[in-house]
Amino acid sequence: MNRKVFSNAVILEGDDLELTRGYIVVRNGIVEKIAEGSPPGRATDIKHGFILPPFINAHTHIVDSIAKERYLGKTQSKVVGPSGEKFKALNSSPLKDIVTSTTATLRDMLRTGTLAHCDFREGGIAGIGIIKQLPHTPVKSIVLGRPTDLKELSKVLDRGDGIGISSLDAFEPDELLEIARQTRHAKKLLAVHVAETKKAQEISMRYSGWSEVKLAVELGSSFVVHATHATKQDFALLRKKRVPVVFCPRANSLLSVGSPPLHMALMAGVRFCLGTDNAMVCQPNMFEELSFAWASLRGSTPSAGSEEARSLLRAATVEPIKLFDLPWTPIKEGERATFMILARGDNLLNISDVYAGLVNRARPDNIRTIYVNGKLIS
Repeated sequence: MNRKVFSNAVILEGDDLELTRGYIVVRNGIVEKIAEGSPPGRATDIKHGFILPPFINAHTHIVDSIAKERYLGKTQSKVVGPSGEKFKALNSSPLKDIVTSTTATLRDMLRTGTLAHCDFREGGIAGIGIIKQLPHTPVKSIVLGRPTDLKELSKVLDRGDGIGISSLDAFEPDELLEIARQTRHAKKLLAVHVAETKKAQEISMRYSGWSEVKLAVELGSSFVVHATHATKQDFALLRKKRVPVVFCPRANSLLSVGSPPLHMALMAGVRFCLGTDNAMVCQPNMFEELSFAWASLRGSTPSAGSEEARSLLRAATVEPIKLFDLPWTPIKEGERATFMILARGDNLLNISDVYAGLVNRARPDNIRTIYVNGKLIS
């Protein structure tokens, strides 16, 4: 029998990250008990530290790490467009260098508390193959491929976890419908970049009469990414159709396309997650993403407080679990133990609100232990 008790802890429990100040018992990899106060018998005192779910990075392009900082001095289209710096770097770099860089990025993700990510992987079958050939890591990759043409769509769906579309104008309308049809038939994820730039939203309205968000929803998207220039009407539609959004605040700012309207999503009651987007632009560190998202939200909404901070923390931890059908749950009694322990540390000393304190101040160096499905990995 393997039994571990962590005491003197602040535990963020369940789907809503409810706070329990007390202890947690893990027996044979299962969370046996979560309770307030002090446990009977021996325990590991974590000295007012925090036990919370690991991060899930809901939108990445980790292979782009081969081209770090090549966005400098350029607009978004010059960086990630079809003829931009991103594809120049990917097409000119040796495969072994790309694999080395991507592997290093995954190691860094684990060090910063991320146990899963959803990656948009360009380049058809060959692009998916880059992720599939990486060395084994505890970080789970949900890979959304992008077919180079419809001929390889079925193979991309077979090898990946779904389809990630960079732009609604990347394919003809009839091709988009066929992609959506086959993806639904395969029971896999379909995701689309929408309203990342003001120009994209304007062009969509001019030529179709619909916003990019509405087009993606009507296509049957499992979720949409960015929505930086989405409107109140867009968010109302997303709420009605129960389509989640993945916001990428840091990448949006670094690519000079704007700041995502987190306040609109919160007001509309839209489900949302957080992602770090292109690794060429910013490191996939969810602590930094949370802190930046919190600063952005406070910048637009001075009334944002503890509940809004909790929503951001949920977006980075428990909200993506069901979306990506991950093999763990929030921290609950009777479930396998998947959580990380953060030391209180000097940076988290005297915080008056747990949720705001964690999203604003927590750092990777606070991580002391990570459990995945009952096994200690760090």
